[in-house]
Amino acid sequence: MLIIGHMTIDELEFPGISRISPGGPPTFCSTYLKQVGFITKPISVVGFDFKPALRPYEELGIDLTGVRVDESCRTTRFRIRYDDSMNRKLWLLSRCRDIKPSDVTVNDDTVVINPVAGEVSWGLVEAIREKARLVSIDLQGFTRRFRDDGLVINDSSRDIVELALAHSDIVKVSADEVNHGVMRVKDKVLVVSMGSNLAKMYTNGKVYWFDKNIKVNAVDPTGAGDVLICSLTGYLKMGLNPLDAFIKAVALATVRVTVNGPFSMIDLWLLDHVTSELSRLVRYGEA
Repeated sequence: MLIIGHMTIDELEFPGISRISPGGPPTFCSTYLKQVGFITKPISVVGFDFKPALRPYEELGIDLTGVRVDESCRTTRFRIRYDDSMNRKLWLLSRCRDIKPSDVTVNDDTVVINPVAGEVSWGLVEAIREKARLVSIDLQGFTRRFRDDGLVINDSSRDIVELALAHSDIVKVSADEVNHGVMRVKDKVLVVSMGSNLAKMYTNGKVYWFDKNIKVNAVDPTGAGDVLICSLTGYLKMGLNPLDAFIKAVALATVRVTVNGPFSMIDLWLLDHVTSELSRLVRYGEA
């Protein structure tokens, strides 16, 4: 499974704690999906300043042949500030160049397109769609806009969700990125992530949600949405039905927040427990 988007350098600020860490969807998807048996390959462009950060990926055996180091730009960098309730604000501090068609070799039948700062064009999406059997899109990098001071704001319309559904099989959008009603989804899968309220899934004319939250010790929510869309795609590729894939993906995203950074090991017993609880709490209705 290919994961396309910028790998990043994240300046993380929690109450009383700050740290700098590699990040971005190709990072979180590669490291956390590997722990549940998926093989992923990051497709990304980073700057010269990312070279020292490559060693942990290599030590984990992650295939980095799709990562281009461009000496002419600095790696995409965010400041991410969390409050006591784990609500966050983001600032874009630097941005590497766009991902070009020449950067992408579609040598897998499954692709997750997950930009963070507009680095993937819709033209590139169309080209990937022609070559891959299963395509997912996370809309975060398409809906973000950046103020002069770098503050990230979300600006989306119903049209962009419909555009993404037309070019893919699975679309993920967060609740704060979409401010309108969700259309009826038939043969595609649309997931709306809702932070501590978990997520909803629309497919085959139905909507699925969870009756209540799962309480875990959340220490770092960064990348949870990336893990959600990537693992959902992986489980669907395996042949799971959408509901079982959704439950497993939400469980993995939930457990991801219980550990720090992109290179920590999750508790597989906790993952089994959360999966079981979510199976019990899932509900559905007509969309």
